[in-house]
Amino acid sequence: MDLPLLLAAVERGDEDTALELLFGASAGDLASEDAVTLLAAAARAGRQRVVDHLVVWDVDVTRPWEGGVDPVAWAAENGRYLVLEALLSRSGDPLSDDSPHRRALRAAQAALASGAGDGSAHRAIVTDLEAALGVRHSPDELLARALVHRDPDHDDWWASAYQLGLRMDRETFDWALETARDTTDPDRRRFGLDVLNHLAIAFSARPDDDEAVELPFAREAEDFLRPLLDGEQDPRTLSVVIRALSFYDSSDDPVTAFLPYAHHADPGVRACVSTIIHSNTARREEALAALVHLADDPVPVTRANALYKLARSDVDTPELRAVFAAHLADPFFYARLKAAAGLALRGEERGLAALDEIRSGIKNMNSPGWGSLGVIDHLLRVRAETAAGRN
Repeated sequence: MDLPLLLAAVERGDEDTALELLFGASAGDLASEDAVTLLAAAARAGRQRVVDHLVVWDVDVTRPWEGGVDPVAWAAENGRYLVLEALLSRSGDPLSDDSPHRRALRAAQAALASGAGDGSAHRAIVTDLEAALGVRHSPDELLARALVHRDPDHDDWWASAYQLGLRMDRETFDWALETARDTTDPDRRRFGLDVLNHLAIAFSARPDDDEAVELPFAREAEDFLRPLLDGEQDPRTLSVVIRALSFYDSSDDPVTAFLPYAHHADPGVRACVSTIIHSNTARREEALAALVHLADDPVPVTRANALYKLARSDVDTPELRAVFAAHLADPFFYARLKAAAGLALRGEERGLAALDEIRSGIKNMNSPGWGSLGVIDHLLRVRAETAAGRN
């Protein structure tokens, strides 16, 4: 493990290179003082992906950093929400008397009491840690924490909505629906809608052994959300409505309701739609046109999402191949990768050549694109086997 190179990558914010350099690190490397030094540097720099990787590979988060600093207490005291989440991800017993969770909670509460860090995520940290320790607050209390900053993108807001969503009960749904109907305060209303969305997400991610359980309030949520598609003026709120309705929609062809929003003026709405729509719909031509439009979106991730949906479709026309070809030189890596996949899956040599070029630049399984390329290679094998079976 080359500590100077790793520290340099962390310092300049190049997490991709840092993760590539960590590939193949031995158990001895990860148990060494160098690994603790790297963990501390990554945490202080806010490199959550590097911290997460080190924790997953068993770097000891209980070992004090230089000066006797407790890692979890430091992260909590400084409001480093995602870093703390990574540090605690392998902590097995939050309820023990001096667990890392309890130490972190005490540190975050002390920081809040001192008035430190107005913009930091101390409330998000307290919210998650209290939930892990079995402390259940009222929805109004979690709403109050979310509204301190009145920023839907702030961790304090997200943690409150997320923890309420995990409850998946009628009481929380009724509260969220009432809050979402409050037109006197746009932020309260937006938060209520966020909770409706998180309730649906939590239900969809429930364990398979709960498959027989039905979401008891799905129809009520759908009846409330559907009229908002046409009437909602705030783009951020509209995105939440679209996401939530995509879970609650009970129609046979839910994609059709979202197709018009592929042309919405707001980039966030278009990005949201790009994750939902696909070509397996009765309005196939309209869906394909929407995806082709999104494939030229100014937002890189939106382009990549649309190109992947098009690549996975069974449509093969000269016009669609031209769309893929136009993105072989896309400045966004994942858009190039999905465009190359679209051509390769249609038997085009230039697509296969582009994938080979991308593959040659991937150093190891920690490199960007490794996982996506593995999926694409699998699809290519299935395509080849299917073609061979027809002959």
